[in-house]
Amino acid sequence: MGQDENRAVETRRGRRLPRRRTDRIEDVVAVLLCAFGVVAMVLAGLVGAAAHGTVSARAYQEAADRTRVVATVVLPADAAATTDGVGPGTRRATATWTAPDGTQRIDEVTVPLSAKAGSAVPVWVDRAGTPARPPIAPGAGVLVGAVAAGWVAVAAALLLLAAWRLALGWTARRNDAEWTRRWAEVEPEWSGRAAGPAGRAG
Repeated sequence: MGQDENRAVETRRGRRLPRRRTDRIEDVVAVLLCAFGVVAMVLAGLVGAAAHGTVSARAYQEAADRTRVVATVVLPADAAATTDGVGPGTRRATATWTAPDGTQRIDEVTVPLSAKAGSAVPVWVDRAGTPARPPIAPGAGVLVGAVAAGWVAVAAALLLLAAWRLALGWTARRNDAEWTRRWAEVEPEWSGRAAGPAGRAG
């Protein structure tokens, strides 16, 4: 039984179609694209790590430079002179607060719409006591890094897929051209046209 199985395997191997030049080209392209894919994944990781480090460093710096203080609204919100920095549910109002150096400050800040004169509202200020935007959240670096790495990975995957499709299209055209050439060589013999009318009659 073992010899019969070996013969069957050898028979199946013997019936394999010979590999075409385009088949070998496709194999080489596939290996190269896989290698480029590995490089792209490493690059995506590096980009994500760099973005995470940049945003995290900025968040750390802003957290060190900015302080949250309690300000007191001194003028109604509807008496504010500007609308800079206004977001949903907020307005500008004049308020007073104590700066980190102990001095009293008065300026326009962003407050909730419900704030009235005398209301206490939280305000972020820098080391000089000037109103500033809230510092970046500590977890923002992770999100930015993941998004950056994801974009690089997706872009690389699309480029590699496009390159593979182009390679397959090129080899398919070469195969079609080769089949057409070979058929033109053997078709006259198979159809009997090469022998002419006398050969077909005989």
